Amino acid sequence: MKILIAVDFSPVGREVAHHGYRIALNSGKDAMFFHSVPQTARLLAGYDMNMILTEAEKRNRQEIKTAATSKLDKVVEDVLAESGKKDSTKIDEYVASGEAAEEIIKYVKAHDDIDLIIVGYKSYSAIEEILVGSTAAKVARYAPCSVLIYRPDKEEKDALKF
Repeated sequence: MKILIAVDFSPVGREVAHHGYRIALNSGKDAMFFHSVPQTARLLAGYDMNMILTEAEKRNRQEIKTAATSKLDKVVEDVLAESGKKDSTKIDEYVASGEAAEEIIKYVKAHDDIDLIIVGYKSYSAIEEILVGSTAAKVARYAPCSVLIYRPDKEEKDALKF
């Protein structure tokens, strides 16, 4: 079985990557590091974007996805440098495009070997929560498997605020 570790490139997201991988190592599970590149036009959700986008926009999206893949590679490299690699733990990476919670849930539903999702929680303000929503809350509500929501320690969380 496998643990999906949802990674964004924020400080909390990097903590989630390290924490999730340690859980995978300690439980003898494989690790899937997952990142979703946000949609550039959320208002057009539901439309076939390939029909709407120009060739230059399609190239830009691919370049963004390639850059995200490189950043995810770096995060995984840092995690492995800190925690080491066990031969018994298989490591995969996947970069999706779209709203993070939706993409995580879609991926897990399509892959029946995922039995735990680890996602971070960033503690948005009330207005941000209403307008944007929480990826962690959406995943916890709709995921077909167990979800662990990682929260940084209070001192760490305060230090992460800008």
